[in-house]
Amino acid sequence: MTLERILLNNLYCKLVYDINGKKILKENINYKECYCCSNSNIKHIICKVENSPHYEYVKGDKENYINYMLNAGEYAGYGLEHGFDIFNKLIKEFSISKMGIIKCVLINNKYIIEDGVHRSSILLNLEHKFAWVNIID
Repeated sequence: MTLERILLNNLYCKLVYDINGKKILKENINYKECYCCSNSNIKHIICKVENSPHYEYVKGDKENYINYMLNAGEYAGYGLEHGFDIFNKLIKEFSISKMGIIKCVLINNKYIIEDGVHRSSILLNLEHKFAWVNIID
């Protein structure tokens, strides 16, 4: 792993887009095909954090995130490590000193978050420009 200071605007998140033919997210010109799922029943997209339902939620527009989590379910971590109460608490009690390091993979010159979409969304909303990121090999 390599620790780098990355512009938050250069971070992408991977989102569940389709489960067995059922669309989870509405079409969006900011969504790009994902590198990971050409032969899977679970399709993903990548998008910049600022275009994610997570960031919308932090900014107060909660509908898309709620629908996303309810429809993607466990494939998006809902009920496992993520939930609305947990996210609300993270937003309310967020502390940079306690946030830990965001984990990414670097694929096709894109930093794709493996762990830290919620935290990155909060940082962007707080108008931070950079985050420390561990690049996973």
